[in-house]
Formats: sequence, C-alpha cells, structure tokens
Amino acid sequence: MTDLQSPPRPATAVAAAVGGALILVLGALALVAPASTEGPAWFIVAGGAAALFAYAVAGLRTAVRSVPRTGPPLLVAMVGLVLFALAHVYTLVNLDTALLLFSVFMIVGALGLVVAGVFIVRAWRGAARFVPLLCGLWPIATIPLGASIGDVPHFGAIALWGVCWIALGVVLRTAR
Repeated sequence: MTDLQSPPRPATAVAAAVGGALILVLGALALVAPASTEGPAWFIVAGGAAALFAYAVAGLRTAVRSVPRTGPPLLVAMVGLVLFALAHVYTLVNLDTALLLFSVFMIVGALGLVVAGVFIVRAWRGAARFVPLLCGLWPIATIPLGASIGDVPHFGAIALWGVCWIALGVVLRTAR
C-alpha cells in the first residue's frame, strides 16, 4: 500500500470490522436457523451493520483522498449504504417494499465501491489494494445469484460479504 496523506480514524477500521462481524454472524445464523431472518431483529442488526459500512467507506474516502477519481464513487457508495441501512429499518413498516429498496441500494453502494476500487487497485501496491474492490464486487456477483439458487448459497454469500468488510477494517487499521 502507498503511504497515505490522510490516514483514516481508527474508528472507521473498527466500524468496518464490527459491521463485517455482524453480517458474518447474521449470515451464519441464517444458514443454521433460517427462521431467524423472519423477525425484525435480523433486519435491524443488518441495517446497523450497513450503517457501520457507510462510516467505514467515509474512512476509506479519507484514506484514498490522494487517489484521483475516488471521491465521487465513494460518496455514491456512502449514500447507497446509508440508504441500504435505512431500507433495512423500513422492513418494520413494509417488508416487500423494503426488500426492493435494500436490493437497489445494495447495488448502488456496491457499484460505487467497484468504481473506486478500480482506481485504488491502480494506485496502491500489495494485496490490500484489492479489498475495497472485493467489498463492492462480492455482493453484486454472489448475493443475487445465491438468492436465486436457495437459502444456503444466499446466506453463505451474505456471511462471506462480512469477511470482506472485516478485511477492509484490517486494511484501514494498518494504513499508513
């Protein structure tokens, strides 16, 4: 990784790791007890994790301030993730609409990370440069496909998306 002009706050690394751990646990819990996703608690915790992801992306945005063209797509990712979080809370009001909304906002947030991730890959050195791109590519490439196949691949993909965010937390924590 290159030296950063503005290292992110340690709290953003913690937010990514904690949010990732929550998603990992939720996905794993849904694998062993699919009924756990039927109550509002699952969606509220997932929404909280998504809010932590948005905060982590704010830290990533600070960390890559010197990387050209990453600001706007990371802003899109942050807004998408905030709306993704709010859509999870909206499940308390209207589950069907909320499912549509958080699907759309997940894609918006992920696409912002993918675009920024491409620029980060070009600017940084080492394996860490691929982590932001992975955080964006993973949900687009696996979660909808998993959902179309069945619960096990769907919730497995969600659990592994949590691992991507834990990795981003490590990257943000070790950024210099």
